[in-house]
Amino acid sequence: MQSNESLFLQTKPFHLFLRASIPGAIGMVASSIYFTLELLLIGRLVGQTAFAAANLVMPFILINFALSDLIAVGSSVRIAIKLGEGKKDEADNLFTVAVLSCMLINVLIGGLLILLCPTFLSLMGADAVLTESAMDYFTVYALFSPFTGLVFAVDNYLRICGRIRFSMGINIFMSLLCLSLQILFLWVLDLGVAFAALGSSLGMTITAVICLLQFLRKDMALSFARPHFSFPIIWDMFRQGLPTFLNNVSGRITNILMNSLLLRWGGDLAVSVYGVLMSVDGIVVPCMYGVFDSLQPAIGYNWGAERKDRVKRIALCCVIATVVICLFSVVLIELFPAQIFSLFLKVDEAGLAMAVHALSIMGLTYIVRWISYSAQSFSSATGHNREATVLSLCHALIFPLLMMAVLQQFELEGIWFVIPSAAFCTAAVAFIIYLVRIRKSLRLD
Repeated sequence: MQSNESLFLQTKPFHLFLRASIPGAIGMVASSIYFTLELLLIGRLVGQTAFAAANLVMPFILINFALSDLIAVGSSVRIAIKLGEGKKDEADNLFTVAVLSCMLINVLIGGLLILLCPTFLSLMGADAVLTESAMDYFTVYALFSPFTGLVFAVDNYLRICGRIRFSMGINIFMSLLCLSLQILFLWVLDLGVAFAALGSSLGMTITAVICLLQFLRKDMALSFARPHFSFPIIWDMFRQGLPTFLNNVSGRITNILMNSLLLRWGGDLAVSVYGVLMSVDGIVVPCMYGVFDSLQPAIGYNWGAERKDRVKRIALCCVIATVVICLFSVVLIELFPAQIFSLFLKVDEAGLAMAVHALSIMGLTYIVRWISYSAQSFSSATGHNREATVLSLCHALIFPLLMMAVLQQFELEGIWFVIPSAAFCTAAVAFIIYLVRIRKSLRLD
């Protein structure tokens, strides 16, 4: 196995990009696409009500998973830097503390959300039938969250150890396993929406166990150690992972409010249209995330080794890749909105016309999405936490809420413009942050 120093410090940046980003993007899409396929199966095999219910409760599921991301991203940045500094013992302790913290926090938050979720759904305007279906779906995910949340955390640590191809392979394995179980439960056995969640939860739990076993090997850059918990360690993990967490949670809060407004003015169908866009987003964003996240250890390692020249070249490769991903997404959504929506649901002509109109508007988001995402990801990887936090909040919460307040006077038509208008505003803030802060930190001394 190639050492971290050889891989991150000696491999040419473009070759490192090809070696890490492509498997990383494939792995991230594979690890996320099961949500899209799961919703597709629910819409096709269970029905529109179940599809709307799953989309209503999906933000709460992702909030729970976001806690794992908080710990994973927060610890990964510091672990990569510690390894770059040659402090393996400290890196091993951070890794062990992070895994245990991830499991504990998912137990606590999962239980809390089971109690509170019905109240939230009622406030959103869901009727009794929709609430019951949504809770059947959500409860299964919450019960398995101590194990399923580890999938998102451990994947980061595998890439830090240079197990990039293994990470890609295990994510593909997980998606295929989840999909197979869902087909068994929903198509072959004709069971309800709760069993879609059970299929994913079982597949993710099995995958998490396989991943954890890898760190018992002696040739891994990271291994389990006797954990030494301390407030500075926990606080540093939360501080480093806060931008990503805020982005995830704020985005889920935005989703919840969007669903409430859509349910008010457009009913189940409007929620389903928005759910289709979020399913598409569940493929596009993991592609971008996979590119940057797979190279985050390399950026952090080189940053810790004070190789800013390599940091700049690696980051440039990532930015170019995200531009290509976003522009390709815009073209697909604008050219084939009807075909994309019809993959998930079959509706009448009026419903399809509304879906095509809405998707064509919201698809404009990806024209500029790469700007804020690149700036935020690079800021997180290099420890610019304040800048990354500002961008996270602007993209996921501040501008969407502002646009909702301004555009809701136009009712359903205005709500379709919330997401793209917020994206353009956030891109402007990202460009300013780059000029004022990020560009200065990259200057070679």
